[in-house]
Amino acid sequence: MLAVAWMVEELLPPNRLDQLLAWSSTNLANLHLWPAGHPVEALAVSALVPQASPWLWPLFALSTYTAVSALGTRRALLTLAGTHIGASVVAQALVWWRIHHGELPGSESHGLDTGPSYVVVAAMTIAIVIARPVWLRAVWVVLLAVVTPALLEGIGDAEPAPIGHLLSCATGLTAALWTRLRSRPLSDQEVRPVEQGA
Repeated sequence: MLAVAWMVEELLPPNRLDQLLAWSSTNLANLHLWPAGHPVEALAVSALVPQASPWLWPLFALSTYTAVSALGTRRALLTLAGTHIGASVVAQALVWWRIHHGELPGSESHGLDTGPSYVVVAAMTIAIVIARPVWLRAVWVVLLAVVTPALLEGIGDAEPAPIGHLLSCATGLTAALWTRLRSRPLSDQEVRPVEQGA
């Protein structure tokens, strides 16, 4: 889908592309409730509208596949969609707070924030914790380490995108650890009382 979106972006005239990015961005203006904004549409479409980040596509495909393999289709979709929505909302809530405290100009409510990076970060984190075979986890560690400087660029200025990436990583880690905890086999001490009572 990202490849299709990229081709559409390449075919659009510059002014139409700007309109698409502005409409699909998960910024304060678009996340405002109807009729002033269109939060559902922006949250649904923004992850599928990349901003000149083709290096994310293979990571998106591979990490999502790994997350689905580890969590199952339903849980992976819920986790990744929830991550995208949650990270976007929290990051923009911070923008709102900073605007209302005079730290940012009001124009920041129309900033651009599109692309699948929140989903990718969560899926890569899940892969690092529970991918199989185990050596594949090391591959994901290296890949995440390589892209981390770009993902966290602007964190010192409390920009929304790097904060969203940190939240995505935390969400992916939580989902992966919860999955490992649930799938952990019972120890002998946990099984024995059940056997004695049988």
